[in-house]
Amino acid sequence: MYQISELANMVNMSRTALLYYEKLELIKGQRLANGYRIYTDLDLQRIKLIQQLHQGGLTLKECRACLTDKMDRELIAKRLTELDVEIEQKQQSRDLLASMLGIGDEKAWHEAAIRNAPDAHLDWIKQQGYNEREALRLKWLSKNMTQHEQYMNDFMKVFETLNRWGPGSESETLKALSSVPITPTKVLEMGCGK
Repeated sequence: MYQISELANMVNMSRTALLYYEKLELIKGQRLANGYRIYTDLDLQRIKLIQQLHQGGLTLKECRACLTDKMDRELIAKRLTELDVEIEQKQQSRDLLASMLGIGDEKAWHEAAIRNAPDAHLDWIKQQGYNEREALRLKWLSKNMTQHEQYMNDFMKVFETLNRWGPGSESETLKALSSVPITPTKVLEMGCGK
């Protein structure tokens, strides 16, 4: 036999919650002559079972019905379907957060954000530390930012040791162009940074 405070500690619930369980006739406390309520092992076990059923998505009234009547298979099947939908929604939420951290499908997330909220997505990218030009490039490429950041880090590691990243001067560019077998009529300059 357990007093209400002992039972509350054993099942990690408040006294008020246990009194509510008693009011719903989920448990049957007995009142002693001195006014104290006591509960049996069966009450303890019923509470543990109710906690499992409640975590499964049943309301307390549905838990009572499961414990006092024959199981309502239609109700359980309905709750299972609802739980499957909730799990799918939670998985999508998890996938989104993983994508934002660079440990999920980042490209799909960025593409969806660009499709659904292009301006807000661009603002968000800029808030992550990218300048306007980099943000537009990321948006255009639908690249994930983690790969872009790693690419830029690797790029800088390789090229930071060089004196210059291109032909260097106008005269060296003209000299390089003179080696081309056909004289170009137009030249497109592609900048590479410094």
